[in-house]
Amino acid sequence: AEHAGEFDRIIDLSQRFPGFIFPCLGVHPVQEVSPGQQRGAVLQDLDAALPLIERYRDHLVAIGEVGLDFTPRYVSGDTEKDNQRQVLIRQAQLAKELDLPLNKKSVYVLQPALLHAFDGKPSVAMEGVKAGYYFSIPPSIIRSEQQKLVKQLPLENICLETDSPALGPEKQVRNEPGNICISAEYISKIKGVSLQKVMEATTQNALRLFPKLKSVVRP
Repeated sequence: AEHAGEFDRIIDLSQRFPGFIFPCLGVHPVQEVSPGQQRGAVLQDLDAALPLIERYRDHLVAIGEVGLDFTPRYVSGDTEKDNQRQVLIRQAQLAKELDLPLNKKSVYVLQPALLHAFDGKPSVAMEGVKAGYYFSIPPSIIRSEQQKLVKQLPLENICLETDSPALGPEKQVRNEPGNICISAEYISKIKGVSLQKVMEATTQNALRLFPKLKSVVRP
């Protein structure tokens, strides 16, 4: 999720498709004000979100997507950056209280976490590995610098994702959940291991990160 307005719909989808859709709720660091206009998250964005997260706590596998995004078109100064940090810190605190991992864009939180679409330096990623973080790889890997990252990351710290409808194998073409196989196949190629090994390892990683999945997913 990205904002509180999506929460009820996401929970509804998870209840309509049990064992297939597993919800994460959180406030994204970038919030849409109107079509085509976005800003950085502020603490007021949590006013509606936190009570709903508490209400649906038993349904959730993680808090997210949360994090930091200091892209200049969203954030124009230190005040806006600090606002995002405070929003992230509060959600990290809640995740700890609820014993849930974070699905996030930042490595600066001491909490079990999945780093979504990480595009930083591999050397920085290895610090995340030391902290026990996981990195999810989308189908866009076939056309991105993440190939260098995957070469260095231990398979034990890699998960699969699509981030549909974004981050597909073709730029500006709508991505779909079925493209997750592209991520697995490309990781297999880069690592020089079998596709089966990638599938087994990433499944086990997901089950360690999201233990609630163990009741419905067979390893």
